[in-house]
Amino acid sequence: MKFFRKVILGIGVLILNLMSVAQSQAQTTSNAAAVAMTFAVASSLTVTATPGSIVFTRTNSRNATASAAIAVVTSWNLAVGGGNVFTVAYFATIAAALTDGTLNIPSSDVFASINGGTAAACTLANVNVAAATPGAICPQIFGGIGVTAQGSHSDSILLSLTSPTDFPVTSYAGTITISAQAT
Repeated sequence: MKFFRKVILGIGVLILNLMSVAQSQAQTTSNAAAVAMTFAVASSLTVTATPGSIVFTRTNSRNATASAAIAVVTSWNLAVGGGNVFTVAYFATIAAALTDGTLNIPSSDVFASINGGTAAACTLANVNVAAATPGAICPQIFGGIGVTAQGSHSDSILLSLTSPTDFPVTSYAGTITISAQAT
């Protein structure tokens, strides 16, 4: 009987020690540290165009075609959906889309085929483009009416040259600018 009493007493002491340890651990609490968090995403509208350069090859004395179509991707992340996104290509001046410094190829001799459509001269005007005040605008590349808040659109522009007279022999250079606006 003494043996059982010692065992029971030993078990009781063990239980009291365990309860004492568990109680002392459960009663320790740290302070609460708060961390403020912020995350701001600004609206964005971007245009990419590849390749970065093209070369025109004469098909006859009054016509030339571009070495490649220009792939255009317009991407947007706007504050709200339902707005409009417009992408256009333009030249700084109507008189000289391409020039050698003296001789000019006017924008009216540059034709743009958008996504395989009929080529039209780059003679449009009065299009409000936030990036610049263009001199001569090609047919609209993309006109997204009521777009979702986030999205992107891919297009293709194939340029060609057509002149009412023979192109004078020289080396011409110029830049076409592609830009988008969200309204």
